[in-house]
Amino acid sequence: MAGAGVFSEILDGDAYKYYSNGEWKKSSSGKTVAIVNPTTRKTQYKVQACTQEEVNNVMELAKSAQKTWAKTPLWKRAELLHKAAAILKEHKAPIAECLIKEIAKPAKDSVTEVVRSGDLISYTAEEGVRILGEGKFLVSDSFPGNERTKYCLTSKIPLGVVLAIPPFQLSCQPSCLKDRTCIDCWKLSCAQAPNSGCCLLLAYGALFSLGWFPQRPNQLRHWERV
Repeated sequence: MAGAGVFSEILDGDAYKYYSNGEWKKSSSGKTVAIVNPTTRKTQYKVQACTQEEVNNVMELAKSAQKTWAKTPLWKRAELLHKAAAILKEHKAPIAECLIKEIAKPAKDSVTEVVRSGDLISYTAEEGVRILGEGKFLVSDSFPGNERTKYCLTSKIPLGVVLAIPPFQLSCQPSCLKDRTCIDCWKLSCAQAPNSGCCLLLAYGALFSLGWFPQRPNQLRHWERV
């Protein structure tokens, strides 16, 4: 994967950059974190060790962008998620390579998981349309002592930015489930990966920044290694 094709922009020497505000950046800390291949016991990748200030900045940018994202029509969000699923499946080989080298997942299973994760993104998109496309009608006499003189319509709204922390030895599917569900629900997701799986998450960032959103895709996806 390193330095090839759509992933060429995310590499700085032998270390991967982090993604914030639409740009792949090198941390001001000047430090990197080694990602060890569990099979060879050797350093396979290096990623940025971001400072606390950089992490805080990512969160603030996400909070600001979420207000605009919340106004995006539901059908449009679903459309973008379907596009993301297609991009993921198209580039399944380099994503599977990350799974193999970071968490020692068998090659065949890695490819299968990436494809299945693409299917999960599409499923999330359709579920979002079904669940968020409807509201509830409440009447006041559901409670004792009240007459049916008042009516209430309810719908779901986002609370804000979600910090998605995938499990240790990150696999492809849990990450897709966390992040895509957030995006479908008008929320934004800042992702912090464990050491084993960090490059997988960065690879997601590279793929989904490929014209994924109509304007300023940087405001919607932030990928960082803390």
